[in-house]
Amino acid sequence: MNLSIIHGLIPDVQKKTSIKFSSDKNNCPYIFDIVSNNSFCVVSGSNHEFKSYNYNSNSLTFGGKLTYHNDTITNLKIHKDHFLMSSSKDGRIAIWDLRTSNQDPSQIFIAKKREPLLSFDINISDTLLAAGTELVEKDAKILFWDLRNPLSIRTEFVESHNDDITQVKFHPNNPSRLITGSVDGLICNFDLKNFNEDEELVGVINSGSSVNRVGYFGNAEYVYCLTHNETFSLWGAPEADLLCDFGDIRQNSVQSLVQIDYAIDCQFDSSTNRLYLFAGSNTGNISMIHVNANELQLCQTFNGGHSEIVRSICWNPQTNIFLTGGEDSKLCLWGP
Repeated sequence: MNLSIIHGLIPDVQKKTSIKFSSDKNNCPYIFDIVSNNSFCVVSGSNHEFKSYNYNSNSLTFGGKLTYHNDTITNLKIHKDHFLMSSSKDGRIAIWDLRTSNQDPSQIFIAKKREPLLSFDINISDTLLAAGTELVEKDAKILFWDLRNPLSIRTEFVESHNDDITQVKFHPNNPSRLITGSVDGLICNFDLKNFNEDEELVGVINSGSSVNRVGYFGNAEYVYCLTHNETFSLWGAPEADLLCDFGDIRQNSVQSLVQIDYAIDCQFDSSTNRLYLFAGSNTGNISMIHVNANELQLCQTFNGGHSEIVRSICWNPQTNIFLTGGEDSKLCLWGP
């Protein structure tokens, strides 16, 4: 992987403030995930708790705590600015209406056999919820619920993957298009009309390694893939054409510029039509990398905020406020 330096894509940012997820020095949960809107964020911890924080360009203040799941929280989303959604290895997906003071979820979706859920998404028309499970016995399942009927699973796909399903992503504009990624190395592309698994699997990408993160970018005609072996590739969807294989992002050619030990995730800025890769070092530094055609360009580093592996980053491209969290139990706010 070749890495160059580019200036001026985003303003220089620095750490503004930070807050510990737990004040108990003997219990410092990892921060797993961060989701946000323009005024608050919600953070999940390795102790199965959520905490919310209000923020602006310079400050973070504790907002509240939610406890519901009794196993690892695997995925978080803020939906339509005021619904919090979570999945867990306890086999449940929960939805809270954050406009109310109710501590209990307003809706709960439960896997039939309480299979551990690793990922989920809602389609653009708010009619369908899909979730991916761990491999249990011989099956790794994609579960589907009608959002208007949380009590029963609409259908399940069991043939497409043969290992943990780590990623489930609906198309941002088409309610019937879905991609899933798995430890089996495959990214499956579905066009859901009648929920016939064989007929509606319209494309398969073989990433060559266990899939960690996938997502759409461009006008959703492209897909990025990050693997657990720290390889990075771009694909056309649904044709499954390989556009660019950047290989292992930890390669030595990078190290003269910045230390990269792992990928965190990618984020697409639709206002500029640019894709960015966020990567980290084992000592807690973060690199923001612009993904150009056949080239990766370092455009920002975030140093001095974290001391351990960074698990999550949340960026608002309009304000250039960044929220980061990791294994040091710190939530950091960065900005110009």
